Amino acid sequence: MATSTAELGSSPHWLATLRARLTPGVTPREAATDGRVYALLAAVALALAALTLLYPSTPTYDPWAWIVWGREIVHIDLQTTGGPSWKPFPVIFTTVFSLFGSAAPDLWLVMARGGAILAVMLAFRLGARLTDRDGWSVASVTAGFIAAVALVISSQFVRTMSLGNSEGLMVAFTLWAVERHLDGRYRQAYVLVFLASLLRPEIWLFLGAYGLWLLLIDRDALRLVVGGGVLTLALWFLPEYWGSGNFMRAADRAQQPNPNSPAFAQHPFVQVIKDTWPLVITPVKAAAAFALALAAVDWLRNRRQGAVLAVGLLGFSWIVLIALMTQAGFSGNPRYIILGTSLLAVCGGVGFGRVVQFAGALVQRAFGPTRPRLALAAGVLAFALLSLATVHWAAPRFKNFGKLDKALRYQAELRFDLRDALAKAGGATAFKACGKATAGKFSVPLVAWYLHEHTLDVGLTPEPRGVIVAARTTNKLSLKPQPQQPYPPGYAPVQTVRTTTLFSTCPSGQ
Repeated sequence: MATSTAELGSSPHWLATLRARLTPGVTPREAATDGRVYALLAAVALALAALTLLYPSTPTYDPWAWIVWGREIVHIDLQTTGGPSWKPFPVIFTTVFSLFGSAAPDLWLVMARGGAILAVMLAFRLGARLTDRDGWSVASVTAGFIAAVALVISSQFVRTMSLGNSEGLMVAFTLWAVERHLDGRYRQAYVLVFLASLLRPEIWLFLGAYGLWLLLIDRDALRLVVGGGVLTLALWFLPEYWGSGNFMRAADRAQQPNPNSPAFAQHPFVQVIKDTWPLVITPVKAAAAFALALAAVDWLRNRRQGAVLAVGLLGFSWIVLIALMTQAGFSGNPRYIILGTSLLAVCGGVGFGRVVQFAGALVQRAFGPTRPRLALAAGVLAFALLSLATVHWAAPRFKNFGKLDKALRYQAELRFDLRDALAKAGGATAFKACGKATAGKFSVPLVAWYLHEHTLDVGLTPEPRGVIVAARTTNKLSLKPQPQQPYPPGYAPVQTVRTTTLFSTCPSGQ
């Protein structure tokens, strides 16, 4: 809520002036989006995500660890050492989901995929809204459509979200926060930024900045802002200390990047920018630049389109921040960039929408405002021509979904083949009774879940006595099962189910 005149009057003159300048024009309550619209979108997104479980599905490395940690919290036995970096938001839900036993992995997939689907919906809404605030039009629908499609076909978005990563949720919370800010619901926007801050620590900077701005215009929000800040720190650091004895383990783990990380490049900052460039197709990048240039001119002249500028600057700021973190030694995984490219995809949608608006305006100028149908036809034609112009860049992205389908199915086979192999071997308890389990590096959390072990208790190097779960972590035939053969003497195959072979030093797996 905005600060009242009385409140401004009770403040020092300089502070009252600052507050007045910082307080944006509040959207009238009757014009703001009904909060039930967002609730409906979230419900639809979760329903669609549940339907995706009809497709062979599995989490990937980090989500499996969160699922394991959720089970450990319920058993008051959390051990985070040996896994990925801690993330509060996912583990809050996987802790609850663990009460549903073997359904926990699928429940998390519904949550993560639901966030990604909601992000696409909100990209559509925000692109349309920033293009035409007066309501739906050909231009606004064009902007929303391009923003949503650009997000879906941006490199790795579908793969990353299908495997249960949390970036889709982060994008959804951020776009939702922008929407609520535009609605004048600043406290709700702060809460949404707070939720995003439980998914990546880089969001803390934006949470702090927005919290300070909110306090300047709404002093009654003090408890909300302070509570959000304290709770953020508590949820990030206290469980990590419980699980590892080290408040900073998550930061330490984030500075142990995989060998292919841009952190190992000669100039990590530059490498992140290079890796980011191809994530969004060229026409969308060009349209984003066009939209931001128009917005900058309009803002300088008329103080309009500030929201478009803010979204673009937020996207660029996020990309630069990730690049700086990578330069400082953090991993710089390409999926961390998704928030920035999502915001730029929205700006790209606005750019397409502006072209459609200009086409309609030109027709109205030529034939007069009494020909609305002609202007509508011009807008539709402009949309069609723009869509055709992007086919060259967009078509290869859609073709890649065939390869992605095979890769995702293979990842699901790894999960279900391990489950079935263990069942044929007499169950997890019987199989692991022979000794310490060993698995490939990227299979550890998956194996820990099905063997009911801590991730740290699943080794990478076979011991003289024990069991091994061997499987290729990708469907590339050139990769051997991990851990690679030859195994120490005494290991013999117990069960093989398609992608996965169980080995044991105990006769007949006993």
